[in-house]
Amino acid sequence: MKKKLLFKILIFVLCIFLSESVYAYDDEDISDEMKTKAAIAYKKGVSLEKMRAYDSAISCFNEALSYDPKMYDAYYNIASIYVKQKKYDEAYNAYIKVIALNPSDYDSILQAAKISYNRQNYSLALKYLKYIPEDYQYYYVVEQLIRDSEEMFNNQTGKIERSKVTTSNKNKRVLLDNFESPAGMSVDSEGNIFVACYSDNSIVKVDKANKRTNFVKGNLLDGPVGLAIDKYDNIYVANFDANNIIKITKGGIASVFMSNVSKPYFLYIKNDVLYISEQGNDAVLKYDLSRN
Repeated sequence: MKKKLLFKILIFVLCIFLSESVYAYDDEDISDEMKTKAAIAYKKGVSLEKMRAYDSAISCFNEALSYDPKMYDAYYNIASIYVKQKKYDEAYNAYIKVIALNPSDYDSILQAAKISYNRQNYSLALKYLKYIPEDYQYYYVVEQLIRDSEEMFNNQTGKIERSKVTTSNKNKRVLLDNFESPAGMSVDSEGNIFVACYSDNSIVKVDKANKRTNFVKGNLLDGPVGLAIDKYDNIYVANFDANNIIKITKGGIASVFMSNVSKPYFLYIKNDVLYISEQGNDAVLKYDLSRN
């Protein structure tokens, strides 16, 4: 189980490498002589770091890496120095190199999540945090950052906070709660409500008797936010983190309907036209459903 988790972390981080083009190294065996040279340069860097000679320390750590590209401790020290210098982009790149070489370095995963949070990339922060196990010694920090990231993501994507109920509408309200980060919602021709739950990658169905079921969970869903339902009760989902649109049939069969949509958020259907707000490109897409 743990090996499977580490593999998922590695795949996740490698995907970031490919998207940002920040890292690659030769996976050849390293001789004992090169490892010795790397260790000497690393120890020198540690001494210089303690003396706050940060630029010289980074040079030594980079020298160590030139001998041993797999020395993730050197990347960790480089990242720590960049944090002290408030060079967070450089620190982030160093931390994800640590994670690629050592997927169980949960300190680095947490730091990458913190930097993502400060960059206001709350969805990426949540992605990192879900790979940190509950037995991690600083998991209380992880839990707080998860709560903060979810709150900020919901605010960022336009979640409306519950308002105080006035006397005039109090008796007309039915409260449906305990969703996992609810985002978009829509209603089909039979009056069933469908809610996109961002944090657990699910579409929850609430029937007219307010009975709820997980209509679809996982199964291509990756950060679902916006929902729209066509005249045939097909559901279209804005898959925010996966940059695509998912179509779910009335029977619950999911498939990729549209790829390469940059951060889709709001969906709307009118007169057989699907409208998609594309946050990543500051654009709106229109798709003619009548041609399907």
